[in-house]
Amino acid sequence: MMKGLFHTSTTILLLTISGVFFLPVSGQADARSEQKTVKRAVEKLNTQINRQKKESDYLSNQVTKLEKELGGLTSQYHQTEKKIKSAQKRLSEADIKRTELNDGLKQQQDALAQQLQAMHTAGEQSHLRLLLMQDNPADISRNVEYFNILNRHRTKKIKQLNTTREKLEAVTELAKKERTKLRALNEQLSVQKSAVENKLATREQALKQVKRDLSGKEKRLNKLKRQETALQQKINRITQAANKKRQAANAAKEKTARLAAEKKRQQQAQTSSRKPTQKPAAKKAPTPTGKRVTTSRTPNKAFSKMRGKLSWPVSGRVIHKYSSRRNEKQKWKGIVISAAGGSKVKAIAPGKVVFADWMDGYGHLVIVEHDRNYLSLYGYNRAVFKRVGQTVRANETIAAVGNSGGQSQNALYFEIRHRTAPQNPARWLQ
Repeated sequence: MMKGLFHTSTTILLLTISGVFFLPVSGQADARSEQKTVKRAVEKLNTQINRQKKESDYLSNQVTKLEKELGGLTSQYHQTEKKIKSAQKRLSEADIKRTELNDGLKQQQDALAQQLQAMHTAGEQSHLRLLLMQDNPADISRNVEYFNILNRHRTKKIKQLNTTREKLEAVTELAKKERTKLRALNEQLSVQKSAVENKLATREQALKQVKRDLSGKEKRLNKLKRQETALQQKINRITQAANKKRQAANAAKEKTARLAAEKKRQQQAQTSSRKPTQKPAAKKAPTPTGKRVTTSRTPNKAFSKMRGKLSWPVSGRVIHKYSSRRNEKQKWKGIVISAAGGSKVKAIAPGKVVFADWMDGYGHLVIVEHDRNYLSLYGYNRAVFKRVGQTVRANETIAAVGNSGGQSQNALYFEIRHRTAPQNPARWLQ
């Protein structure tokens, strides 16, 4: 229905203007009537656009809601990845411990076997028989103590062997539990990844719908307004021509000579007005370029001491430079780095998180306070992984690249400020 209304309005306006451009001077009344028709078409289209904007506002709110939900899902995904790494580390440690216990168990078994073998080699006589064969009481006492020492040593070895077996069984059970937990975490990660991808797809569809609706309606309205302005100008020219004709007729009645002179002047004016004017050649728009940047390792030192040595917060391509023109009235107070969605955003220096929330126009935004009143800002994120009050180290992951805040492509908006004054990031980064 909306398309039909726009089509009808546009058709009326085009027919109106095509008729006015061929009107004679005597057709002023018809032209003004046509102007009223155009104005009604514009008013009607304005009403339709206002209604459409309300629907677009609802869709925009839905996009914001989806982006916030996406941030939560991405944070859960990040936490699950960390849990998986921890589980893998514990499992690796358990495997190493089990190997060590197996080696120790084998050594203890070999030592006990050697002791039993030595006893067997010494003879099969019982301890009592060996004692009775001695004539010297000192030998008897010495042999008794010898047998006691052997028994204690053998008992100790057997206890150590049993203890090692119990530890091995415990470590084996722990490794089994960790493997089960790791499988569950991997399954959870897969589900969360699908949820993130679905949210991304839904958000893209909603955002495209908002932009498509607003762009189409506003283009039609702008076209109608331009056509209305052209029609008004045409009416003005018609009125002026009529006035000139009346003035010329009155002058002819008063004085023939003045009429001849006036006609000559009008002919000269018409001749000069028909001379073609050369339009200035349009300037060719410069081909957009962007500097390629990559992250590196920054020492965990104070921000104020690292001018020109800080790492870039993300690897990508700079598509908007600091202080370059953003629109007719604004300049960029930071830089925009195009990067793949989900890429890790790194803190450029140690500091404390003073803001980690949604902000209109910047989406998921993180602000880190450094020493001496320096701040670094990271916007357009898909999700943030830090909370207000947390401290961060240099090169620590604090967010994921996205296109929140209604952006059309994945990128990171990055600023450096000293108190409230924006700073050129290029002077601080490597």
